[in-house]
Amino acid sequence: MAARELMTETVERCLQKEGEMGLIIVKAQYGKLATEPGQRPDPEKCIDVIVPLQALVKDHKLVVLSEGSKSNLQGFYDPCIGEEKNLYIRYRTNGVLHEATYADTEVVKIPMRGHRIEAK
Repeated sequence: MAARELMTETVERCLQKEGEMGLIIVKAQYGKLATEPGQRPDPEKCIDVIVPLQALVKDHKLVVLSEGSKSNLQGFYDPCIGEEKNLYIRYRTNGVLHEATYADTEVVKIPMRGHRIEAK
């Protein structure tokens, strides 16, 4: 629990530093994500990882170079052992929403223009 509290303090400092136009993680889920549009992920096989990801933001960027399982990242764990996992991130940068989904062992680099959610 102490590690989570320290991480939360780090995130608060990060959010102050990033400001309104910086990189802000709006939603982040890790685990067995929904595969069909409109389908919701099983809450027992998916975890919220907003805090651990926001804590990794430096200079308006989030880069996770490790090609190992993201369950090894601080603040993460494996919510569905033996099953395929993905990381979904919805974020805002420069006031614009973006989203991306990464395979468990894929390198994460945000922000990227290709992640931008087009206004409808």
